[in-house]
Amino acid sequence: MTENEFERTLREAFDARARAAVGDQVSPPPPRFATGARSARRHRRARLLAPLAAAAAVIGVVSSVAALRDDSSGDRHEVGVGGQNSTVSSTGSPDLRPTTAGSLPSSSPQMAAVRQVHIKLHNADGAVYGVGMPVIAYFSGMIAESKTLSAATSITVNGKPCHGAWYFERSSALPGYPLEGHLRMSTYWPAHAKIHVGLDTGGRSAGQGRTFDDSLTLDFSTGAQTIAVVDDKTHRMTVTSDGKKVGTFPVSLGSASTPTMSGTKVIMAKGDPICMSGPGYDSCDIRYTQRLSYDGEYLHAAPWNLENIKAGIDSSHGTTNLLPDDAKRLFGVLEVGDIVRYPNASGPLMPVSAGLGDWNVPWKVWLLGGAIPTR
Repeated sequence: MTENEFERTLREAFDARARAAVGDQVSPPPPRFATGARSARRHRRARLLAPLAAAAAVIGVVSSVAALRDDSSGDRHEVGVGGQNSTVSSTGSPDLRPTTAGSLPSSSPQMAAVRQVHIKLHNADGAVYGVGMPVIAYFSGMIAESKTLSAATSITVNGKPCHGAWYFERSSALPGYPLEGHLRMSTYWPAHAKIHVGLDTGGRSAGQGRTFDDSLTLDFSTGAQTIAVVDDKTHRMTVTSDGKKVGTFPVSLGSASTPTMSGTKVIMAKGDPICMSGPGYDSCDIRYTQRLSYDGEYLHAAPWNLENIKAGIDSSHGTTNLLPDDAKRLFGVLEVGDIVRYPNASGPLMPVSAGLGDWNVPWKVWLLGGAIPTR
């Protein structure tokens, strides 16, 4: 290894260790979306202690790299490619910028651990989801390519094989799992269907010497095809279920300074009540909430905003304000995974990283794989 290569490897190793130790690991509501005061305190404590841990780890890296300086046969290098209006404390959007990390020698115990990539699924076996719910997988390490994973992935809908594709992004949703992959088909799942997903990944290559250490299966069902369309021109939300109209409901969306994101969203979680806080407000009695983004977009009851809801005036901090009785009714109709479309909201198009913005990515772009290119 040359002097320049040694210095570069050392610099990259330090950077990778420091980012891993000090990086944003706030956990979002169970299992992916929860935040709270105690978790925030743990996060702050971790940030105070992390630089010391990072420095100790780098000393180990320096020793390993120094031993390799004159041994070109042990020189290895891996490259991992990575991946608005605030009304509620939540995790930030995943960073999609590429990252580069120096490797440890294969004889190192640390390297052996890094080379095993474990997969966890967010979705629950036996659950019933709306037709827009993607399959979400978390990876304990960056993978170098996705072709092996794609080849090991099978999907059946009511027993018939179907084609789906993965799209990847850097993630801080689950501590120790820096990569997140979403699996979906080109269209929504069929309604009232039984979905089986198989990941025959155990022992298969994850690229550049890494290996998947587990195989998984997932079985879930879909409910009715329930879709809500929120029209910011008429200030009405129309809900249909299996093609039949459930009702039309007045709404107030985000004001000009805190606009609601546009595009297709998926209900991520439900809560009643929950706490919300932001500039000028802090309440733990927000009823009938259905979450649409990490940064605080919800459907929810807003008894303090009745006049603006009825008059069709956008005045919220980005959320969709509903009359209390309407919010209660919709809390019983809509489920996690159901689609909520905002075709003409005043904010920017919701990206995948803002929540479950999967359906705002055209299928041709989705097939490219995102942070882990498939081609």
